[in-house]
Order: sequence, then C-alpha cells, then structure tokens
Amino acid sequence: MNKLRTLPVFALGGTDFLVDIDQQVLREAERPANEISFINDMSDNGHCYLLRYDLVTKRPEPDRVDQYIEVVEIPFMTRLDPEGMALKYGLPAGQIKGKTDFEVIVDQDALALRREGILPKIDMAGESFISDLRLQELRHGKYFFPVISLKSFELTNDGWHYEAYYHPVMKQVVELDPKLLEFPEGVIKLKIPNELGLDPVATAGIYGMDERQVLRRHPIQTALKAEVIPLSETNVPAMIQRNKEALQQEHRENAQRMKPRQRPKF
Repeated sequence: MNKLRTLPVFALGGTDFLVDIDQQVLREAERPANEISFINDMSDNGHCYLLRYDLVTKRPEPDRVDQYIEVVEIPFMTRLDPEGMALKYGLPAGQIKGKTDFEVIVDQDALALRREGILPKIDMAGESFISDLRLQELRHGKYFFPVISLKSFELTNDGWHYEAYYHPVMKQVVELDPKLLEFPEGVIKLKIPNELGLDPVATAGIYGMDERQVLRRHPIQTALKAEVIPLSETNVPAMIQRNKEALQQEHRENAQRMKPRQRPKF
C-alpha cells in the first residue's frame, strides 16, 4: 500500500484518531503512541465493533465501570477506509461496500473449503504436500507417501517458522553428519510457516482458540510455499571449516605422537 496515502480520521469522544488498516489500529493524531487495536481492544458483534473507552485517558478499558467509561460503536474498517481496504487486499472498490472486515480479510472461499475438511497444501521444493496438523505431518499431495513428520523440523528463534534440511529426491528431512567435511549432495534447507501459517483453522481447533480471532490475525494462505535456502547461506560452510581444522589438528597431533624417539647415546 502507498505509504504516502493520507489516512482517514475518525473522531472518538471528541478526539481525532487516524485509521491505520495496515496495523489494524486507531492511532491518536496528537499522540501517535496511543493506539487502539481493532483486534485486541474491540469486540466484533457482526455489525460493528464495540469498544469500552475511557474518556479521560483516551484508552480502552475492558474491566473498569464508572462514569468515565463509555461503550462506543466503531464502524468496520471497510466503512472507515474502503479505499485502503481495497488497495490492501487487492479487491475492486465495489466489492468492499457492504462487507464486514472479516469477509474482506479472510478468503471466504478458502475458509468454506477448509470447513468442509479440505486440508491446506504447501509447495515443498516443487512437490505439493498436504498439511495435517492433527497428525503432525506433511503428506505427499499426489501419492500420500512419503510422510514427513512436523516434529522433525526445528522452530526458528522468532517462533514463526520451522526449518529442516531436506533431500528433494528422497522427499525426506535429513540429519547432517556433525563431522561433515563437504557439502552433502542434493541437500537443501527448507523454511516453512509455523502452525498458524500452515493452517490457522486447525490451530484454533486444536488449542481451543476463537477461530474468528485467529483468522483475523492469521488469514488463510492459499499459496503456501516453503522457502528454499541454499546450504551456502546456512551455518554448514562454517561447520565444514571447523571440522576440517579439527581434522588437521588431529593429524598433526597423531604425527607428533608417531615421531621416532631420539636414540640414547652410549
């Protein structure tokens, strides 16, 4: 979306807030640090958002009840900024009118298929695999074999992806020899989304989360594709270098031990 586009203004209790649909927040015009989240701070009743708003602090107040708290109706973002929603989600402006935020943000056709039991697929180095979170596995989309256990992947430090070394011909995750001295033939590294990225519907069901809330944050992705990372861009070159240096050191030490002792003088 064009970063230079002027954001619409919504007056809340006499205070102007900018409507930022990229972040899904209302941001106070005079105090940009004061943000009110459409997802975390408001409830969607199907017709609009409801916000428990403190007229003094100009902040959401979900629990307190007094004369300064007011329950405010907030229009959907499709009404507050229809142009921005059309640009962000690649839809004609005419398709925004009359729709809720949920209907625009979440692909309704993909959601209908998922609710019918159609599992999502992900491209793994050119091969389509079915993502089955309940069984914690990826199954080949055409032959249903081989099966790759999601437990064989490692979670990245940021928690949003899984990574593993992968052999595209074998179609299996592989473990690298810790004493590796050269690049293993045909092996690559794959990065795939975590459970929320792979299948937010199943994730919500497995962990007992509100499906609509999860989908608002993590809409269904219809073109999932694993990121292919060449081994040259991983820690493998450093591992090979360390192993070679360790092997050279071992050879030097062995040569030193096998060196003939000096003959005694008579």
